[in-house]
Amino acid sequence: MKQKAVALSYSALSGQKAPKVIASGQGLLAEQICLVAQRHEIEFIADPLLVDSLVNVPVGAEIPRELYDSVAVIFRYLLSAGK
Repeated sequence: MKQKAVALSYSALSGQKAPKVIASGQGLLAEQICLVAQRHEIEFIADPLLVDSLVNVPVGAEIPRELYDSVAVIFRYLLSAGK
């Protein structure tokens, strides 16, 4: 099975209504996304079902409403961990 990776961004201060996909890919592209994240000390969250749902969302698009709860759990974790 190919590795998959999705990077999300959210800033309520900028008026964003929902998190956006800022990078997405499979295989070599997923590996590159992970390398860039590691270089910038960005934490990884492994959630294969969620990444399967997000990998087809176009880069620059907001995540689908049906994924808000799942993504919110991850963002809350990152905020509580001080990331």
